[in-house]
Amino acid sequence: MFYRYFPFWKIFFEGLGWSVKTSEGVRQKEKIVYFEDSCLPMKLLVTHAVQLREKVDYLFVPRLVSIHRSFIMCPKFRGAPDIVRLATERKVSVIDETIDLRKGGVSFFQSFLKIGKKLGASKQESKNAFREAEDSFSRSRKGWMDRINRLPTGQLFEVNIPTPSEGRNFPLRVAFIGHPYNLFDVDISKGLLSLAKGLGMEIVTSDILSEKEIDREVSNLSKEIYWSSGREIVGSLFHFLSGGVDGVVFLTSFKCGIDALLQEFIKRRLKVLGGPSLPLLILSLDEHTSREGLMTRLEAFRDVIEERRSDSQIVV
Repeated sequence: MFYRYFPFWKIFFEGLGWSVKTSEGVRQKEKIVYFEDSCLPMKLLVTHAVQLREKVDYLFVPRLVSIHRSFIMCPKFRGAPDIVRLATERKVSVIDETIDLRKGGVSFFQSFLKIGKKLGASKQESKNAFREAEDSFSRSRKGWMDRINRLPTGQLFEVNIPTPSEGRNFPLRVAFIGHPYNLFDVDISKGLLSLAKGLGMEIVTSDILSEKEIDREVSNLSKEIYWSSGREIVGSLFHFLSGGVDGVVFLTSFKCGIDALLQEFIKRRLKVLGGPSLPLLILSLDEHTSREGLMTRLEAFRDVIEERRSDSQIVV
């Protein structure tokens, strides 16, 4: 969730007078810390935590139960703080306040008041920091698509770097759908979005869709999707496959149980509907994914899109 809420978190902690430090990612010679049967993002969480344990006073690893009023997150989010404690051998304090939006927006606010109290802030100081963080987050979301297409992926979450006022024109418009870490963590995606932009693809993500638009796409499904991330992914895929873009890329994590189920569900549903109405590329990412392999797949995908556009322009 760093790749969605960092602008909020950073301003909140800085508003309380704390310096915010992020990990440097997995450098070329640094090994990923493995946990038995862990998914890739959990492996990276542990690796980043180990990297930071000697450099900070606290690690912020909230116990995320729900970021939606009706649906829940993958259970691994709930256990993440405990995994981090084990991995860091309890050498650093972990801020693990529970966030569960099923109890209403007030509970979200109360969670951050508790965090502020733990860090020695007064209730009023925490309130002020929370309001500043909300404003920062709101501003960052408004220009998010411009930021994605005008900045290198590595600078997207550098809050102090402004979005360029102008950008390049892209001949193709492609939706990239998946968990935020699959889209924006360069250790996972190998810079996939930069590769796509280099091939003339304007990036569109599910961030431009409202909750109502996603709910509309999943409302007629035979079975409810209880995972908030799963609902967002399925709803976004069906929305963009119906038009508005030239193609859709679905990014999945190897060893992610939710992604495996969603992928099978989507394939079967598309088969019933007679196949996707637009070119669809499914990429499964893991720690062995190579940048060269992704480039080859994207180049072939671009060729399919261009061939389809060319065929549609032929008048018989």
